[in-house]
Amino acid sequence: MRTCSSARAAFLLVICAAACTLTAASAPVPAGASQVSSPPAGSSPAHASQVPSPPAGSRPAGAAAQAGVSPAQHDYLQLAQAGIARAKLRFGDRRRGWYDARLGDRDRYPLATIWDIVPLFEALDAVAIAQPSGANRRAVARFAAGAERYLNRGLRPVPGYSPYPGDRTSNTKTWFDDNGGWGLAFVNAYRATGSRRWLRDAQRALAYIAAAGGDRRSGGIWWNTSHPYKAGEALASDTLLAVLLYQHTRSPFALAQARRFLAWANGAGFSAPDGLYAASDISPIPIDYIEGPLIYAQALLCRLAPITPECELAERLKARALTRFGYLLDFSPQYDAIYLQWMLELYALDGDATLYRLAADNARNARTRALDGEGLYLLSWNGETLPRQYARPGMLQTHAATTSLFAWLAVHPPPPA
Repeated sequence: MRTCSSARAAFLLVICAAACTLTAASAPVPAGASQVSSPPAGSSPAHASQVPSPPAGSRPAGAAAQAGVSPAQHDYLQLAQAGIARAKLRFGDRRRGWYDARLGDRDRYPLATIWDIVPLFEALDAVAIAQPSGANRRAVARFAAGAERYLNRGLRPVPGYSPYPGDRTSNTKTWFDDNGGWGLAFVNAYRATGSRRWLRDAQRALAYIAAAGGDRRSGGIWWNTSHPYKAGEALASDTLLAVLLYQHTRSPFALAQARRFLAWANGAGFSAPDGLYAASDISPIPIDYIEGPLIYAQALLCRLAPITPECELAERLKARALTRFGYLLDFSPQYDAIYLQWMLELYALDGDATLYRLAADNARNARTRALDGEGLYLLSWNGETLPRQYARPGMLQTHAATTSLFAWLAVHPPPPA
Protein backbone atom coordinates (compact mmCIF):
# COMPACT_ATOMS: atom_id res chain seq x y z
CA MET A 1 0.00 0.00 0.00
CA ARG A 2 1.22 3.48 -0.81
CA THR A 3 1.61 5.31 2.47
CA CYS A 4 3.39 8.54 1.66
CA SER A 5 3.75 10.78 -1.40
CA SER A 6 6.98 10.12 -3.26
CA ALA A 7 7.42 13.87 -3.75
CA ARG A 8 7.84 14.43 -0.02
CA ALA A 9 10.26 11.55 0.30
CA ALA A 10 12.32 12.88 -2.60
CA PHE A 11 12.35 16.35 -1.07
CA LEU A 12 13.68 15.01 2.22
CA LEU A 13 16.44 13.13 0.43
CA VAL A 14 17.47 16.40 -1.21
CA ILE A 15 17.66 18.10 2.19
CA CYS A 16 19.73 15.29 3.71
CA ALA A 17 22.13 15.35 0.79
CA ALA A 18 22.56 19.08 1.11
CA ALA A 19 23.43 18.76 4.78
CA CYS A 20 25.36 15.85 4.60
CA THR A 21 -19.29 30.84 -1.52
CA LEU A 22 -19.21 27.28 -0.66
CA THR A 23 -22.51 25.37 -0.64
CA ALA A 24 -23.60 21.84 0.00
CA ALA A 25 -23.33 21.26 -3.73
CA SER A 26 -19.63 22.06 -3.50
CA ALA A 27 -19.06 20.28 -0.21
CA PRO A 28 -15.78 18.38 -0.21
CA VAL A 29 -16.94 14.97 0.92
CA PRO A 30 -19.10 13.10 -1.57
CA ALA A 31 -22.23 11.54 -0.16
CA GLY A 32 -20.75 8.07 -0.44
CA ALA A 33 -17.75 8.75 1.74
CA SER A 34 -18.40 5.62 3.72
CA GLN A 35 -17.43 3.59 0.66
CA VAL A 36 -13.76 4.23 1.45
CA SER A 37 -13.90 1.71 4.27
CA SER A 38 -16.02 0.97 7.26
CA PRO A 39 -15.41 3.73 9.82
CA PRO A 40 -13.84 2.82 13.13
CA ALA A 41 -16.22 1.64 15.79
CA GLY A 42 -17.92 4.57 17.44
CA SER A 43 -16.83 7.11 14.83
CA SER A 44 -19.81 6.97 12.48
CA PRO A 45 -20.97 10.54 11.77
CA ALA A 46 -24.63 9.98 12.64
CA HIS A 47 -25.26 13.66 13.29
CA ALA A 48 -22.45 15.32 11.34
CA SER A 49 -24.84 17.85 9.82
CA GLN A 50 -26.01 19.07 13.24
CA VAL A 51 -23.35 21.72 13.71
CA PRO A 52 -23.30 23.87 16.87
CA SER A 53 -22.25 27.48 16.93
CA PRO A 54 -18.50 28.12 16.73
CA PRO A 55 -16.78 28.63 20.08
CA ALA A 56 -16.67 32.14 21.43
CA GLY A 57 -13.42 33.84 20.64
CA SER A 58 -12.37 31.16 18.17
CA ARG A 59 -11.86 33.64 15.36
CA PRO A 60 -9.48 36.59 15.31
CA ALA A 61 -11.11 39.91 16.12
CA GLY A 62 -12.05 41.69 12.91
CA ALA A 63 -11.94 38.52 10.83
CA ALA A 64 -14.20 38.06 7.84
CA ALA A 65 -16.75 36.35 10.04
CA GLN A 66 -17.30 39.68 11.81
CA ALA A 67 -19.23 42.66 10.51
CA GLY A 68 -17.55 44.85 7.91
CA VAL A 69 -15.84 42.31 5.68
CA SER A 70 -13.19 44.05 3.58
CA PRO A 71 -13.23 43.88 -0.24
CA ALA A 72 -9.93 42.00 -0.10
CA GLN A 73 -11.38 39.33 2.18
CA HIS A 74 -14.43 38.95 -0.03
CA ASP A 75 -12.18 38.53 -3.07
CA TYR A 76 -10.02 35.90 -1.38
CA LEU A 77 -13.13 34.07 -0.19
CA GLN A 78 -14.40 33.78 -3.75
CA LEU A 79 -11.02 32.49 -4.93
CA ALA A 80 -10.95 29.90 -2.16
CA GLN A 81 -14.51 28.75 -2.83
CA ALA A 82 -13.77 28.38 -6.53
CA GLY A 83 -10.58 26.41 -5.76
CA ILE A 84 -12.46 24.04 -3.45
CA ALA A 85 -15.16 23.47 -6.04
CA ARG A 86 -12.54 22.72 -8.70
CA ALA A 87 -10.85 20.25 -6.37
CA LYS A 88 -14.10 18.36 -5.92
CA LEU A 89 -14.83 18.39 -9.64
CA ARG A 90 -11.40 17.24 -10.80
CA PHE A 91 -10.11 15.10 -7.92
CA GLY A 92 -13.33 13.72 -6.45
CA ASP A 93 -13.55 9.94 -6.76
CA ARG A 94 -17.24 9.05 -6.92
CA ARG A 95 -16.68 5.32 -6.86
CA ARG A 96 -14.63 5.43 -3.67
CA GLY A 97 -16.40 8.39 -2.12
CA TRP A 98 -13.33 10.52 -1.42
CA TYR A 99 -10.54 12.30 -3.33
CA ASP A 100 -7.77 10.96 -5.50
CA ALA A 101 -4.21 12.12 -4.91
CA ARG A 102 -3.60 12.95 -8.57
CA LEU A 103 -5.51 13.59 -11.75
CA GLY A 104 -6.27 10.32 -13.51
CA ASP A 105 -4.59 8.37 -10.72
CA ARG A 106 -4.33 4.69 -11.70
CA ASP A 107 -2.33 3.53 -8.70
CA ARG A 108 -3.58 0.52 -6.82
CA TYR A 109 -4.34 2.83 -3.92
CA PRO A 110 -5.30 6.11 -5.62
CA LEU A 111 -6.93 7.96 -2.73
CA ALA A 112 -5.24 10.94 -1.14
CA THR A 113 -3.00 10.34 1.85
CA ILE A 114 -3.11 12.71 4.80
CA TRP A 115 -0.15 14.62 3.40
CA ASP A 116 -1.87 14.89 0.01
CA ILE A 117 -5.17 16.26 1.31
CA VAL A 118 -4.48 18.21 4.51
CA PRO A 119 -4.35 21.57 2.66
CA LEU A 120 -7.88 20.97 1.34
CA PHE A 121 -9.07 20.26 4.90
CA GLU A 122 -7.47 23.54 6.02
CA ALA A 123 -9.01 25.46 3.10
CA LEU A 124 -12.49 24.25 4.06
CA ASP A 125 -11.87 25.17 7.70
CA ALA A 126 -10.73 28.65 6.77
CA VAL A 127 -13.70 29.32 4.47
CA ALA A 128 -16.10 28.40 7.26
CA ILE A 129 -14.20 30.55 9.77
CA ALA A 130 -14.26 33.46 7.33
CA GLN A 131 -17.92 32.98 6.41
CA PRO A 132 -19.65 30.89 9.12
CA SER A 133 -22.80 30.05 7.19
CA GLY A 134 -24.66 26.85 7.93
CA ALA A 135 -23.66 25.46 4.54
CA ASN A 136 -19.97 26.15 5.10
CA ARG A 137 -20.00 24.67 8.57
CA ARG A 138 -21.82 21.56 7.35
CA ALA A 139 -19.20 21.18 4.62
CA VAL A 140 -16.46 21.17 7.27
CA ALA A 141 -18.41 18.63 9.34
CA ARG A 142 -18.81 16.30 6.34
CA PHE A 143 -15.15 16.52 5.47
CA ALA A 144 -14.02 16.07 9.08
CA ALA A 145 -16.22 12.98 9.36
CA GLY A 146 -14.44 11.58 6.31
CA ALA A 147 -11.09 12.55 7.82
CA GLU A 148 -11.84 10.31 10.81
CA ARG A 149 -11.46 7.32 8.48
CA TYR A 150 -7.71 7.76 8.68
CA LEU A 151 -7.82 6.78 12.36
CA ASN A 152 -5.99 3.47 12.76
CA ARG A 153 -7.15 1.76 15.92
CA GLY A 154 -4.62 -0.99 15.38
CA LEU A 155 -1.64 1.26 16.13
CA ARG A 156 0.14 0.80 19.42
CA PRO A 157 0.27 1.82 22.19
CA VAL A 158 -2.77 4.00 21.33
CA PRO A 159 -4.69 4.72 18.12
CA GLY A 160 -3.34 7.35 15.72
CA TYR A 161 -3.80 8.55 12.17
CA SER A 162 -2.21 6.43 9.43
CA PRO A 163 -1.60 7.81 5.95
CA TYR A 164 -4.29 6.04 3.92
CA PRO A 165 -8.01 5.82 4.70
CA GLY A 166 -8.80 2.37 5.97
CA ASP A 167 -5.37 1.49 7.37
CA ARG A 168 -6.03 -0.81 10.32
CA THR A 169 -2.90 -2.79 11.17
CA SER A 170 -0.38 -2.22 13.94
CA ASN A 171 2.60 -2.39 11.57
CA THR A 172 1.41 0.38 9.22
CA LYS A 173 4.22 2.90 8.72
CA THR A 174 2.83 6.11 10.19
CA TRP A 175 4.15 9.67 10.09
CA PHE A 176 4.21 11.91 13.13
CA ASP A 177 4.07 15.12 11.09
CA ASP A 178 0.91 13.73 9.44
CA ASN A 179 -0.62 13.31 12.89
CA GLY A 180 0.36 16.86 13.79
CA GLY A 181 -1.01 18.34 10.57
CA TRP A 182 -4.23 16.32 10.74
CA GLY A 183 -4.66 17.33 14.37
CA LEU A 184 -4.22 21.01 13.46
CA ALA A 185 -6.89 20.69 10.77
CA PHE A 186 -9.25 19.12 13.31
CA VAL A 187 -8.58 22.02 15.72
CA ASN A 188 -9.51 24.44 12.96
CA ALA A 189 -12.63 22.37 12.23
CA TYR A 190 -13.55 22.96 15.87
CA ARG A 191 -12.92 26.68 15.43
CA ALA A 192 -15.18 26.66 12.38
CA THR A 193 -18.05 24.64 13.80
CA GLY A 194 -17.86 24.65 17.58
CA SER A 195 -18.16 20.86 17.65
CA ARG A 196 -15.98 19.32 20.35
CA ARG A 197 -16.02 16.08 18.38
CA TRP A 198 -13.29 17.51 16.17
CA LEU A 199 -11.36 18.72 19.20
CA ARG A 200 -11.40 15.15 20.53
CA ASP A 201 -10.07 13.96 17.17
CA ALA A 202 -7.20 16.43 17.53
CA GLN A 203 -6.52 15.18 21.05
CA ARG A 204 -6.24 11.63 19.67
CA ALA A 205 -3.45 12.82 17.40
CA LEU A 206 -1.54 14.41 20.26
CA ALA A 207 -2.00 11.35 22.46
CA TYR A 208 -0.53 9.14 19.74
CA ILE A 209 2.40 11.50 19.12
CA ALA A 210 3.18 11.67 22.84
CA ALA A 211 2.97 7.89 23.27
CA ALA A 212 4.76 6.74 20.12
CA GLY A 213 6.54 9.64 18.44
CA GLY A 214 9.16 10.81 20.89
CA ASP A 215 12.63 9.58 21.69
CA ARG A 216 12.36 9.09 25.44
CA ARG A 217 16.11 8.94 25.94
CA SER A 218 17.38 12.00 24.09
CA GLY A 219 14.25 13.92 23.08
CA GLY A 220 12.92 15.04 19.75
CA ILE A 221 10.19 13.56 17.55
CA TRP A 222 10.78 10.88 14.95
CA TRP A 223 9.68 11.45 11.36
CA ASN A 224 7.80 8.16 11.25
CA THR A 225 7.47 4.82 13.02
CA SER A 226 10.62 3.49 11.32
CA HIS A 227 12.64 6.09 13.30
CA PRO A 228 14.96 7.22 10.46
CA TYR A 229 15.71 10.57 12.12
CA LYS A 230 14.20 13.35 14.27
CA ALA A 231 12.19 15.51 11.87
CA GLY A 232 11.69 19.25 12.08
CA GLU A 233 8.34 19.06 10.33
CA ALA A 234 7.04 16.62 12.96
CA LEU A 235 8.42 18.81 15.73
CA ALA A 236 6.74 21.89 14.23
CA SER A 237 3.26 20.52 13.63
CA ASP A 238 3.19 18.51 16.85
CA THR A 239 4.37 21.40 19.02
CA LEU A 240 1.79 23.76 17.56
CA LEU A 241 -0.92 21.13 17.99
CA ALA A 242 -0.07 20.84 21.68
CA VAL A 243 -0.15 24.65 22.10
CA LEU A 244 -3.50 25.02 20.33
CA LEU A 245 -5.04 22.21 22.34
CA TYR A 246 -3.84 23.91 25.50
CA GLN A 247 -5.39 27.17 24.25
CA HIS A 248 -8.80 25.56 23.71
CA THR A 249 -8.89 23.07 26.60
CA ARG A 250 -6.37 24.29 29.20
CA SER A 251 -5.24 20.67 29.38
CA PRO A 252 -2.18 20.21 31.63
CA PHE A 253 -1.20 17.26 29.40
CA ALA A 254 -1.19 19.44 26.27
CA LEU A 255 0.85 22.12 28.04
CA ALA A 256 3.36 19.54 29.25
CA GLN A 257 3.82 18.21 25.72
CA ALA A 258 4.23 21.72 24.33
CA ARG A 259 6.91 22.50 26.92
CA ARG A 260 8.65 19.18 26.30
CA PHE A 261 8.72 19.61 22.53
CA LEU A 262 9.86 23.25 22.72
CA ALA A 263 12.66 22.41 25.13
CA TRP A 264 14.12 20.05 22.53
CA ALA A 265 13.43 22.47 19.67
CA ASN A 266 15.28 25.29 21.41
CA GLY A 267 18.20 23.01 22.25
CA ALA A 268 19.21 20.09 20.06
CA GLY A 269 16.65 21.04 17.41
CA PHE A 270 18.06 24.52 16.88
CA SER A 271 20.61 25.52 14.25
CA ALA A 272 22.65 28.20 16.02
CA PRO A 273 24.61 29.30 12.91
CA ASP A 274 21.32 29.93 11.09
CA GLY A 275 19.43 31.32 14.08
CA LEU A 276 16.44 29.09 13.21
CA TYR A 277 15.19 25.56 13.77
CA ALA A 278 16.94 22.73 11.95
CA ALA A 279 15.30 20.52 9.34
CA SER A 280 16.22 17.41 11.33
CA ASP A 281 18.90 15.95 13.56
CA ILE A 282 20.86 15.08 10.39
CA SER A 283 20.36 18.38 8.55
CA PRO A 284 20.70 21.88 10.03
CA ILE A 285 19.08 23.60 7.05
CA PRO A 286 16.09 25.78 8.06
CA ILE A 287 12.90 25.24 6.02
CA ASP A 288 10.04 27.73 5.99
CA TYR A 289 7.19 25.33 6.77
CA ILE A 290 9.04 24.18 9.89
CA GLU A 291 9.79 27.70 11.09
CA GLY A 292 6.29 29.19 10.67
CA PRO A 293 4.41 26.80 12.99
CA LEU A 294 7.18 26.80 15.61
CA ILE A 295 7.43 30.60 15.68
CA TYR A 296 3.67 30.93 16.06
CA ALA A 297 3.59 28.21 18.72
CA GLN A 298 6.26 30.05 20.69
CA ALA A 299 4.49 33.42 20.36
CA LEU A 300 1.06 32.03 21.29
CA LEU A 301 2.34 30.07 24.27
CA CYS A 302 4.08 33.23 25.45
CA ARG A 303 0.64 34.84 25.74
CA LEU A 304 -1.10 31.81 27.24
CA ALA A 305 1.53 30.86 29.83
CA PRO A 306 4.11 33.65 29.77
CA ILE A 307 7.80 33.00 30.18
CA THR A 308 9.75 36.11 29.19
CA PRO A 309 12.59 34.38 27.29
CA GLU A 310 10.05 32.61 25.06
CA CYS A 311 8.40 35.91 24.15
CA GLU A 312 11.75 37.45 23.26
CA LEU A 313 12.78 34.38 21.27
CA ALA A 314 9.59 34.44 19.19
CA GLU A 315 10.32 38.00 18.09
CA ARG A 316 13.91 37.18 17.15
CA LEU A 317 12.83 34.09 15.22
CA LYS A 318 10.22 36.03 13.28
CA ALA A 319 12.76 38.65 12.20
CA ARG A 320 15.29 35.98 11.27
CA ALA A 321 12.77 33.98 9.21
CA LEU A 322 11.68 37.04 7.25
CA THR A 323 15.32 37.72 6.40
CA ARG A 324 16.17 34.11 5.60
CA PHE A 325 13.23 33.20 3.35
CA GLY A 326 12.66 36.57 1.74
CA TYR A 327 9.46 38.10 0.49
CA LEU A 328 8.32 36.28 -2.64
CA LEU A 329 8.58 32.57 -1.88
CA ASP A 330 9.69 30.09 -4.53
CA PHE A 331 10.01 26.74 -2.75
CA SER A 332 6.81 24.81 -3.52
CA PRO A 333 3.16 25.65 -2.73
CA GLN A 334 2.55 22.79 -0.29
CA TYR A 335 5.43 24.01 1.89
CA ASP A 336 5.14 27.76 1.44
CA ALA A 337 1.38 27.74 2.15
CA ILE A 338 1.97 26.21 5.59
CA TYR A 339 4.54 28.88 6.43
CA LEU A 340 2.19 31.66 5.32
CA GLN A 341 -0.85 30.21 7.12
CA TRP A 342 0.89 30.47 10.47
CA MET A 343 2.55 33.80 9.71
CA LEU A 344 -0.97 35.12 9.08
CA GLU A 345 -2.05 33.74 12.45
CA LEU A 346 0.96 35.50 13.97
CA TYR A 347 -0.19 38.73 12.26
CA ALA A 348 -3.58 38.29 13.97
CA LEU A 349 -1.73 37.85 17.26
CA ASP A 350 0.82 40.67 17.13
CA GLY A 351 -0.51 43.04 14.44
CA ASP A 352 2.70 43.07 12.38
CA ALA A 353 1.48 44.28 8.98
CA THR A 354 4.62 42.94 7.29
CA LEU A 355 3.29 39.42 7.79
CA TYR A 356 -0.02 40.18 6.09
CA ARG A 357 1.71 41.84 3.16
CA LEU A 358 4.01 38.83 2.84
CA ALA A 359 1.03 36.52 2.42
CA ALA A 360 -0.96 38.89 0.22
CA ASP A 361 1.90 39.52 -2.22
CA ASN A 362 2.56 35.81 -2.60
CA ALA A 363 -1.18 35.26 -3.14
CA ARG A 364 -1.14 37.90 -5.86
CA ASN A 365 1.61 36.01 -7.66
CA ALA A 366 -0.20 32.70 -7.21
CA ARG A 367 -3.47 34.10 -8.48
CA THR A 368 -1.96 35.42 -11.68
CA ARG A 369 0.70 32.79 -12.40
CA ALA A 370 -0.08 29.44 -10.78
CA LEU A 371 -3.15 28.47 -12.83
CA ASP A 372 -2.59 25.91 -15.53
CA GLY A 373 -4.58 25.67 -18.76
CA GLU A 374 -7.30 23.62 -17.06
CA GLY A 375 -8.05 26.09 -14.27
CA LEU A 376 -6.11 24.29 -11.53
CA TYR A 377 -3.33 25.79 -9.39
CA LEU A 378 -0.71 23.26 -10.46
CA LEU A 379 2.16 25.63 -11.25
CA SER A 380 4.56 27.33 -8.90
CA TRP A 381 3.66 30.80 -7.69
CA ASN A 382 6.03 32.29 -10.25
CA GLY A 383 4.33 30.36 -13.05
CA GLU A 384 6.82 27.56 -13.61
CA THR A 385 6.40 23.80 -13.70
CA LEU A 386 7.33 22.45 -10.29
CA PRO A 387 10.45 20.25 -10.07
CA ARG A 388 9.51 16.60 -9.80
CA GLN A 389 11.34 16.20 -6.49
CA TYR A 390 8.82 18.62 -4.97
CA ALA A 391 5.60 17.68 -6.76
CA ARG A 392 4.39 14.99 -9.12
CA PRO A 393 2.25 16.21 -12.02
CA GLY A 394 -1.43 16.78 -11.35
CA MET A 395 -1.36 16.63 -7.55
CA LEU A 396 -4.38 17.57 -5.46
CA GLN A 397 -1.94 18.79 -2.83
CA THR A 398 -0.47 21.46 -5.12
CA HIS A 399 -3.85 22.89 -6.09
CA ALA A 400 -5.23 22.69 -2.55
CA ALA A 401 -2.20 24.38 -1.00
CA THR A 402 -2.62 27.51 -3.12
CA THR A 403 -6.37 27.43 -2.47
CA SER A 404 -5.68 27.30 1.27
CA LEU A 405 -3.58 30.46 1.06
CA PHE A 406 -6.53 32.35 -0.41
CA ALA A 407 -8.81 30.87 2.25
CA TRP A 408 -6.66 32.01 5.17
CA LEU A 409 -6.35 35.49 3.68
CA ALA A 410 -10.17 35.57 3.68
CA VAL A 411 -10.06 35.05 7.46
CA HIS A 412 -7.76 37.95 8.24
CA PRO A 413 -8.57 41.61 7.54
CA PRO A 414 -5.82 43.64 5.89
CA PRO A 415 -4.01 46.18 8.05
CA PRO A 416 -5.21 49.80 7.94
CA ALA A 417 -3.98 51.69 4.91
